[in-house]
Parts: sequence; C-alpha cells; structure tokens
Amino acid sequence: MIRFCSSAVRLGGPFRAITILFVAGMLLATGCKTSDDAAAAATQMSATAKALSDYYAALDTIMANTDQLYILNEQLTSRPYSEENRQLMKNNRAELAKRVQLATDFSTLAAEFSALSGSTAAADVSASAVKLQTEIGTLASVKASTNEQNILKSALELFVRAVQEHKEREAAKAISEFSQGMTALFIKESEVWNSVETNHTRIAGNLAGYLVEHDATDNSGLLKAALDPFGLTLGAVSSDLKTQLIPLAKQQIVAKSAAQDDAFTKATDAMTQSLQEMSRRIEAVAQDKPMAFRMPPLTIANVEKWVAQVESY
Repeated sequence: MIRFCSSAVRLGGPFRAITILFVAGMLLATGCKTSDDAAAAATQMSATAKALSDYYAALDTIMANTDQLYILNEQLTSRPYSEENRQLMKNNRAELAKRVQLATDFSTLAAEFSALSGSTAAADVSASAVKLQTEIGTLASVKASTNEQNILKSALELFVRAVQEHKEREAAKAISEFSQGMTALFIKESEVWNSVETNHTRIAGNLAGYLVEHDATDNSGLLKAALDPFGLTLGAVSSDLKTQLIPLAKQQIVAKSAAQDDAFTKATDAMTQSLQEMSRRIEAVAQDKPMAFRMPPLTIANVEKWVAQVESY
C-alpha cells in the first residue's frame, strides 16, 4: 500500500490552479485597461481548472479500482489486505476528494469572473479568495516543508489585502510569488500521483496474470486478427489451444500495463504544461502585455484523453 498521506501529511496539487484563479480575479476586479484579455484569461483558466478536476477524479477512480483489487487479491491469493492499509486507502481517497472539489470550485468561479463589474467587484473577488483560503487551510503537501506552506499562505493573505485596498502592484507581486511556489510544488508532487497509477497497473497486471494461469479468462479475442479479415467467427476453443494462448495473453497484459503507465505520464506532463502556460499568459496580462492566445492550452486535450481512457475501464 502506498503511504502518500497520513493524518499529519496530505497532498496539495490544486494550489497551482488557485494562482490562475486569483490573478484573473485581480485583473477583472481592478478594472484594468486589459479587461478583455483578463476576461479571456479567466475563461481559459476555467477550462484548465476543469481539466484539473477531471484529472483528480480519474485518479480517484483508479484508487477505487485499486481498493477492489486488494480485496480480490486477498480472496483469491490469500494476500492480506490489512485494516491499516484499508484505512490508508480511505484517507487517501478523502484527500483526493478535497482536490476534486477545489478544482471544480475553481472552474466555476473562474467562469463567473468575466461577469464581474462595478464597484462591488473587488469585494466579491476578495470574498471568493477568503473562501478558498479557508479550504486551503485543510490541506498540506507531502513534498512541501512548513516554511514553504507559510510562504504560500502569506502570499495569499497579501493578495487579499491588496485587492481590498485596490493596490494592483502589491497584488501582482503576491500572486507572482504564490505562482512560482505552487508551480514547483505541483511538479514535486507529480511523483506521488505516478505512484498511485503505477501501483494500480502493477496489482491489476499481477491479478490478471493469475487469472490467465488459472484458466479463468477468455483469450479467444487474441485470434480475431486472424479471423476478422475473412469474416470468420470463432468456434469452440480446445484446452490445448487455450494453453497455447497463455503466453500471448501475458504479453498483452504487460504491453497494456506499459501503455497505461505511459498515458498517465503524458497526462501529468500535459496538466503541468497547461498550468504553467496559463501562469505565463496571466502574468503577461498582469504586466499590461497583450494576450497572444484566445484558446485554452492545447495540452488540455491530452489530459482529457487520459481521463476518457480511465473512465472506459
């Protein structure tokens, strides 16, 4: 069982989406001359945060499947699934659920930012920031030290005060510091997400191999490549033929496991690139530079492709 969180240590992936959210809110709330760009940035951030939410939800699906695999392993192979590990799984999924909700909230709030206007806008954004600050207070990171956590919280507090006082430069400085810290944090945590996924494919692959060896699987699908071109269908498969197909079935398990791991690695890289790209775009808007792009980062598509793959099984 992977121990990537405990009662004292939790994960903190969604922090980077907060950076994007707050910068977009700052630009719209202060009514800067680049309001069109700010609105576009908010819309793009909403799509990016939605991808982040989907990413975390897919990880939860993987954890749920892993939990079932441990139960099956215990029943079929007598490998114990201890109460300690069951509780760890429960805690891990609870932490991940927080991140799904946070990312979902980010996406919704970002989509609403383009409608903010008038003298109450700054107060509205500040209220949203305070709400998110409260939610962040329930999280910690397995990779961040206490000092790093304090820096992030201080930057967020500075941002709230700066927006309330309409101090654009101070707010931009605070968000810049927050963004840099959170970018590094997300990258550090990617290995934790990787351990969750690779643990799943390892356990699933081992159990699938066990079932193949015990003649509990239908391997006839391996013969379709020879029959389909000629419009033929498979008839009864003899025991000898089933035995001959076992090595091919095991090779397929290995190949599929590797493909799943590779797809996840690409999705994590794409999510990182998407968040980094949005950070760069919004930083440019904060500096009164024109936004060159009007579409969300293209790398989001790679994240959603992996999400769809996870949902398919």
